[in-house]
Amino acid sequence: MKDTLTAKPIPSADATLPDKHVHELTRDHELKSDASTCLGSSAPIVMGDDAAEPAPATDRRFVVAALMLIMVLASMEMTVTSTAMPTIIGELHGLEHYSWVASLYLLAATVTMPLYGRLADVLGRKRVVIGATLLFTVGSVLSAYSHSMIELIIFRGVQGLGAGGIMPVVLTIIGDLFTLEERARIQGLFSSVWGLSSLFGPALGAFLVHTLGWRWVFLVNLPFGVLGLAVLLWKYHDKQKPHSTALDLPGVGLLAFGSLALLALVSRLGPGGWSMQTSIGLGALAVASIIAFVFNERRTANPIMPPALMMHRAIGPSILATFFFGGVFLSLDTYVPLYVQGGRGGGATAAAAVVTPVMMTWALSNMLSARLLIRWGFRITALIGASLVVLGMIGLLAGAYFVFPRWVLTIILSVTGFGFGWSSMCYLLAAQNAVEWQQRGIVTSSVSFFRTMGGAVGIGILGAVFNTLSHDELASFTANNASPAAALDPHLQASIDPSVLSQIQHVIASNLIWVFVAMLGSAVVMLLVTLLMPRHRKPSPSEVPNAAIAME
Repeated sequence: MKDTLTAKPIPSADATLPDKHVHELTRDHELKSDASTCLGSSAPIVMGDDAAEPAPATDRRFVVAALMLIMVLASMEMTVTSTAMPTIIGELHGLEHYSWVASLYLLAATVTMPLYGRLADVLGRKRVVIGATLLFTVGSVLSAYSHSMIELIIFRGVQGLGAGGIMPVVLTIIGDLFTLEERARIQGLFSSVWGLSSLFGPALGAFLVHTLGWRWVFLVNLPFGVLGLAVLLWKYHDKQKPHSTALDLPGVGLLAFGSLALLALVSRLGPGGWSMQTSIGLGALAVASIIAFVFNERRTANPIMPPALMMHRAIGPSILATFFFGGVFLSLDTYVPLYVQGGRGGGATAAAAVVTPVMMTWALSNMLSARLLIRWGFRITALIGASLVVLGMIGLLAGAYFVFPRWVLTIILSVTGFGFGWSSMCYLLAAQNAVEWQQRGIVTSSVSFFRTMGGAVGIGILGAVFNTLSHDELASFTANNASPAAALDPHLQASIDPSVLSQIQHVIASNLIWVFVAMLGSAVVMLLVTLLMPRHRKPSPSEVPNAAIAME
């Protein structure tokens, strides 16, 4: 069987294909060649006879199962831990350090994503994903046996260092193993992992806390990781390609420093946050680090995130749209529950009932994505998804303004889940499909990095908008011994005078409307950026290379 990595010749003028198809195939060939050139000329493209034959389907099923088990580690971590945190605080004390338990984990995971992508291209996927998983499991064990909040924060940072390599490298391996049509279907399985984690994670965390103790929330995932590692060691053997082993460590440092400064800035914007001097200082550090990073990337031989990445016609729009996608999705996950509980008087169950269907329809959308992608291509499918997200944000804004029933909001956001699924999948697959094996790790990790950064920046900025608008009014309630926080808890709402409670809910709901306006604006920008995706031909599964499955 002919190797799937062999370059397909461009049809000649006397070929049997119509002239239109000849032009489209030529353009697609040039597109991938441009990406390979601009994303690292020092990395030779290995094509032809040295690539391995695809492994039997049974081997790929084993590997996919192992990758899903490993993905459970990262997807369950945040949801299981969240419900255990009040108990942990009660035992270890240190309420003032509460936010750092989650923040340091997310920061460590975010800033290491590009480094893992580069390492996956240099050293091979197997070594890197195993190393990241082992680091994550070590951090989990250490977190379980923490005896102080400081220890827990540090060990959660170790977990984050491992988590930063799990998501992007797992997605990179999926990009290596499967054709485009298969890859679109496989994404549904991995979306289901995240959906089920969001659905059952909090309940599992509460069960563990009340039965085995809070330390088990960090240990419950270990069997998944151990089993997944064992199967990978047995069944997955990627074939390392010739590649420069030089690492852009100055670039890693500048990117990490700039990201940390930016995230620290947006995390405490608005009233009660950073002083003006501190905000200006953090902003200056972030801008200076980003400028220095871009300058470094333009000069170094093996950049961790090549500047041409953002400029390339197939990759740049996908990455930029992913940034705004992250802002919309994570802001929805953060502020819709606040609206349901604080603005409408519902409990945690009501908030979950509104938001959880988003993840369920996201997973369901992937059942249809493969056919849409093959029939219409990356751009049109992504535009459909982005349009559904915009419509969903319009519906959310209208529902908040006209006070729609909660079940109407649930339906609106369920439709939005389809948009999230189709658009995010197309952004990732379009970027992956534009490059060869040696650049796929960089591209995949860049998509993951910008999605996470977009979410973190979006949550921070929208939080500042809400705090600025509502600070004075909520402070007046506090001054009159009516706690706005109590309005979020159905068990404590009875302690507040009904008329005062209604006023607090009105303040929260009315100011969140402006947050939803900003979310709609981000969704519109995402749609406009999606229009910049190239209009090249519809991808055919028989023409998409497996890009070095290389399993022995």
